[in-house]
Formats: sequence, structure tokens, C-alpha cells
Amino acid sequence: MGIMESRLIHGTVGFAIGDALGLPVKGQNAAELTAAPVTTMKGYGTFNQPAGTYSDETGLALAGLDALQHGFDEQALIKAYQAWFTAGKYAPYGKRSPDIWPSIETALKTGQSVAAPKEPGALIRILPFAFFAYQTFDTSLFQKAEGVKVLETFVHITNQDAENLVAAGIYMQIAVELLGATPDLPSAIATGIDKAGSYFGTTQPYQPIFEAFQAALADDKWPDGSATDPISLLARTLKALQSKPDYHDAVLQTVNQGGATDTTGALVSGLAGLAYGYTSLPHRWCLMLAEYAQIVDLCRQAENSGFFPKYD
Repeated sequence: MGIMESRLIHGTVGFAIGDALGLPVKGQNAAELTAAPVTTMKGYGTFNQPAGTYSDETGLALAGLDALQHGFDEQALIKAYQAWFTAGKYAPYGKRSPDIWPSIETALKTGQSVAAPKEPGALIRILPFAFFAYQTFDTSLFQKAEGVKVLETFVHITNQDAENLVAAGIYMQIAVELLGATPDLPSAIATGIDKAGSYFGTTQPYQPIFEAFQAALADDKWPDGSATDPISLLARTLKALQSKPDYHDAVLQTVNQGGATDTTGALVSGLAGLAYGYTSLPHRWCLMLAEYAQIVDLCRQAENSGFFPKYD
């Protein structure tokens, strides 16, 4: 299989690039980034890391990808996340970023997840699960009790709150639609929201959260750039993708809004890479991405596992 055909590589490398673009300016606000915008991959900045370094978002996504290539096993997922947390496995240069969402740190230190509705701990981990879900349930996870249960188990590894389940479920379903019969991004967003809403919009305690998400997405105003709750981050992600139908422009737009820029950069870029394919990823950014070859190798392993889609 060539790299041009591998949807898993497109989404995963895209996700990592967006993370690495945003990491050096994490915490800056929109005014600061208007004065000195991100226009390409750069280094150092907030965490004093070389250009191309990615953060906990990508490290956790890669850990999940590695675990899921052996099937769905909650303990195997926890073990993979802990290998990232304690030993730097899946991290750039074998050393994880000190920046980590507190709910994830709590879960990996104590073995107990907590409700953290202001943190996107499950949303940032969901992309590899989307590929696994498509292979296992096609585009119909929300129509199957087993599918919903597996999604809940995955989310609850780090986050017990309903906000993360709703946001992660919507993001997952949009990715699944892109893998299925809905190849264009606007249609995948609309269909993904509808299918996720068939469950979240009719089930408590998720209904008001789903309605709040719909309102945020429909609002002409963009969510506050400093917001870190999963619903605001998801709305911001989808607004960027709807307003800029191009990988390069969508990720730079969202990064230059400031706030949790590694998170928003990754979320936008995962779906954009999946939607627009490998040729949409700027070649120079691929060359600068830390552990690029290792990421590609892990994707190929997953595709050969039988638990992920394979494009021969």
C-alpha cells in the first residue's frame, strides 16, 4: 500500500502536524498571534522544544493506536497510556511533554478516572478509536448497544463526564463518515452530527449537552479562544473546518486564535488530513515532524492487524 492511499496515515500524521504547529504558541492569545502569527512549523516558544515536537495529544493518540491494533482491551489501552506517561514511549525523542491535562494525569497516576468537563481528555484520544470503530461497526456504532458500550469504556478510561463522551462521540462519527461513503468534509460533518445526535439528542444526561453543542456550532461568534471544555473545542474545530476548506489554511487559522493551540491544531488537522489526503499535508511540515517515520510505521502495523481499515 502506498502512502497516498493510507487513510490512517493521512489522519494520524495530519493530527501530529497540527499538534506540533500549535505547541510552541500554546497559551498565547489571539492578539499576540495577530501581531506575530504562526505561518509555518517553528520551534521553541512556550515549552522550548525543537520544531516538529508534538505534545500529549499525539503521544496519547499513538498509544491508543498501538493498543487497538490488538483489538479492544481496556487494560491494554491503560498500559499503553501508562507507557507514554512513565517511560516516554510514543513521545518525541522518548521524552513526553511536561504539559498534560490534569484529568489524564490523575487517571494514569491513580488508576481512577474523574469527571473533568472543562478538559478534553477523551476528545484528544478519540481519533484512532474512530478507525477501529469503522472497521468493527462500519458507520453504525450508535445503532448498536455494543458499539455505544465500547465507546463509553474508551472515554471513561480518563474522563467520566458526559461532555467528553458527547464531544468524542461526535468527532469519532465525523471521522467514521469520512472513512465510509461520505467522502466530502461538509457532508461528513452534517451526517456525523446527525448520527451521533440520534443517540445523544434523545438520551439523558447527554441531551442538553448535545443541544449546547448545536447552539455553539450555529452561533456566528466563535467560542472563546481560552475555552478548554470539549464542547467548545469541538465547535471551534468544526467552525475552522467549515470556514477553510483546505488543510493548510484551516490549521493555521485555528492555531492563530490562541489558547490550547496544540489541542485545537491537532483536532482540526486530524479531520482535515483524513478529508483532504496526504497531498494536502505540506511536505516541509512532514519532514520536520518528530518521529515521522515511526508514526508511519505504526500506522502500517495497525493496518495489517485486521482491526483497522486497510486500503490495498
